Amino acid sequence: MRIVIFVVLLLSGCAAPKHPRTHVNVPPPPVVTDLHSYIVGINYAITTQLFDADTYAGKTCDVRLDLDEKGQLTGLHVLTGDPSLCTAASDAVRNAKLPTPPSQEINKMLTHPVLHFAPEK
Repeated sequence: MRIVIFVVLLLSGCAAPKHPRTHVNVPPPPVVTDLHSYIVGINYAITTQLFDADTYAGKTCDVRLDLDEKGQLTGLHVLTGDPSLCTAASDAVRNAKLPTPPSQEINKMLTHPVLHFAPEK
């Protein structure tokens, strides 16, 4: 039996940087110690790579990740959503430096997380 965890990425607070690949005042990544902080860490890693999020307000995209035992991306599958947001989300996931899972149990729970991108203004 495969468990699929839905990780909701609320991008309401994401403001676009002045230059597409320059981060201004990006807070440090969270310390990953448990399931909640691991999900927060994944969210942080991806949202810091999703530029111009406010241009996708009102659009959604669902993406399933395939992660290895070290929490690194081995595959990405767009499930449904707006093509332009899905392209931006896919690029953000591929460019993100995902955190290492804090334990084998958490890694097994989040081997194939489904991310729901729903930027808001």
